[in-house]
Amino acid sequence: MKQDQPRPTPRVGIMDIEAYVPGKSSAPAGVTKVYKLSSNENPLGPSPKAIEAAREVAAKLDVYPDGTARRLREAIGEVHGLNPANIICSNGSDEILGLLAQTYLAPGDEAVFTEHAFMVYKIYIQATGAKPVAVKETDERADVDAILAAVTPKTRIVFLANPNNPTGTYLPFSEVRRLHAGLPKNVLLVLDAAYAEYVRRNDYEAGIELAGSAENVVMTRTFSKLGLGGARVGWMYG
Repeated sequence: MKQDQPRPTPRVGIMDIEAYVPGKSSAPAGVTKVYKLSSNENPLGPSPKAIEAAREVAAKLDVYPDGTARRLREAIGEVHGLNPANIICSNGSDEILGLLAQTYLAPGDEAVFTEHAFMVYKIYIQATGAKPVAVKETDERADVDAILAAVTPKTRIVFLANPNNPTGTYLPFSEVRRLHAGLPKNVLLVLDAAYAEYVRRNDYEAGIELAGSAENVVMTRTFSKLGLGGARVGWMYG
């Protein structure tokens, strides 16, 4: 460690990060009619049952919560038919994406994502000192061949938002499986299915089956698009 530095310095990559710019939380002064689309917040608001549950929890704020989120994991497992032991809950799926980057990336590594994908991928990759690799899309859709061509011996993670925001496109799951089949076994495929509930096509799958059967695949989900963005609840299966 150098002793002549004038101040503490962050690790490589931190100072290259561009701040994430979220959607505005309120309208400019004088504007009364607003259609806010940037954050995909549920215009119907939270479920009345969720509001009532929050009121019940508010009376217990003096007690530390269960750090394992056992009851929530069991509820998610029951709804989706999953083993709760393979579920992790977090402060929004954003936190899980960051933890995956911290766990699997280091300076000199690379992580791949598509050019119009969730912008926090790049931020979390840079925070580890790894190199973000943005891959061109075809007609604003993830291109499996382009992603596979971008994978090198330095690649450790491939992030795939499916469906993707803001393009509104998705990959049929046959293409997701083709992507997985083409990846080295030491590369983690992260299926970000935050918008899974938005898709009604028969050729779409969120990734539960693949994440449950492959050792290098995880799927992330969120409660934010169900009217609970302010609660910051996300989960991962794999």
